[in-house]
Amino acid sequence: MKPKTQLEIELARLGADRLTREPPVDRKENHLLLGEIRLSRASQSFESLVDTHFEQIRGGRNKAAAAALRRHLEYFFLCLSKCVMSHKYLVVSLTSNAYSKDYFLKKYNLKYAAVDAIVSYLEDAGLAFVIKGRKYRNDPMRTRIYPKPELSQGLLEYSLLTETDFDGDYVQFNDGADNDYDGDRLSSEKWNNLISNLGKDHPDRVDLNRINEFLEPHQWVSKGPVILKYKYSPFQSGRLYTGYQELLDKKYRIRINTEIDGEAISEVDFNANHLRLALAVLHDEDAGDSPYEDIMELANVDRALVKSFITVAMGASSRDKARSSWNDNRSSRKVRRADGDFLLIEAATNKRFQMLKLYDGWGIFAQNLEGAILRDVMLQGVDKGIVVLPVHDAVAVQQKHEEWAIGTMLEAWSRVAASSGAARARVKVDRP
Repeated sequence: MKPKTQLEIELARLGADRLTREPPVDRKENHLLLGEIRLSRASQSFESLVDTHFEQIRGGRNKAAAAALRRHLEYFFLCLSKCVMSHKYLVVSLTSNAYSKDYFLKKYNLKYAAVDAIVSYLEDAGLAFVIKGRKYRNDPMRTRIYPKPELSQGLLEYSLLTETDFDGDYVQFNDGADNDYDGDRLSSEKWNNLISNLGKDHPDRVDLNRINEFLEPHQWVSKGPVILKYKYSPFQSGRLYTGYQELLDKKYRIRINTEIDGEAISEVDFNANHLRLALAVLHDEDAGDSPYEDIMELANVDRALVKSFITVAMGASSRDKARSSWNDNRSSRKVRRADGDFLLIEAATNKRFQMLKLYDGWGIFAQNLEGAILRDVMLQGVDKGIVVLPVHDAVAVQQKHEEWAIGTMLEAWSRVAASSGAARARVKVDRP
């Protein structure tokens, strides 16, 4: 018998975990939208899976309606496979008039009748947890779905075989309606109209087209285009996104054990990046070699809590909202301890970085700067013929390009952060 690869071992561990794990916590960062998706190569087992369930819900539909239903069922199962991987809910609309108005529902030619039929089937057959959406005037909540173990075990293997089209739609508005944001935001309809009217020579389009035209012939797991996504306004949270970054890589070392064009990868990651950017851009101050560890020692808590606090505190528009968000992310029985940790880490942060201003929503501007830095690195990769995949505040490259990635990331950070030289980035490297 052929020995299992490390990737196969990690997938098996993940599959065993999903048999017993509860559904995800229902919050927006744990939501994944239904969209057009396909397998990167033919799979008889997937065809059989779809056929089995399709026959249960086809009913008396005519040929055209049956074909549309089967197409939607394929989308559902492949998107749900990604949900099992990332432990997120699949989000769908069960509001019929949304299908004539919503940009992405129309783009992917999704139909209310097919979506409604599949959701009803999954719920009635006991194959999925279903949380029905509700109507709100300004922010309607859509229906959330997560497969139960008997379905998820059959889907997980396909999560690494999914891919999405390079269709030219690489600059998008993501209506991440966020209760933590108090500034002015364009409506989804107005912003999508603005995006659709961007000229072909707009810098965002030129850069993203160039990046994706280079990437498309290359091969990697969960392949899809790199998208520039804005939230709230054209100047905020312009982050680079690709489905590759949804692969797990902490408790289950899946992403780092994948390959680019058949070669092992390295991930080069900015260390404490939002904190460093804030200090550099606003105060021309260097954060030091170990800012999270400095706070950790003062507060006597672990590093993960410090990182979580900084993310929440820099993203929130007020202290009350940060504190509420911090406590919401912990189970009710741990809120008292969590609130105590919040106060400890807050005091330690203020002591270590006295110039740092928290709770002013600057995190969304940091995301914009981060996106600009990674875009710069990717464009330099295109010039050098090097595949660079963005992963939040890191990049994945073939190991032979690791040193190039380190130098290019540090140089791009200094240029974009406009530091006089007092502040600089730090990176860390991860390998299989």
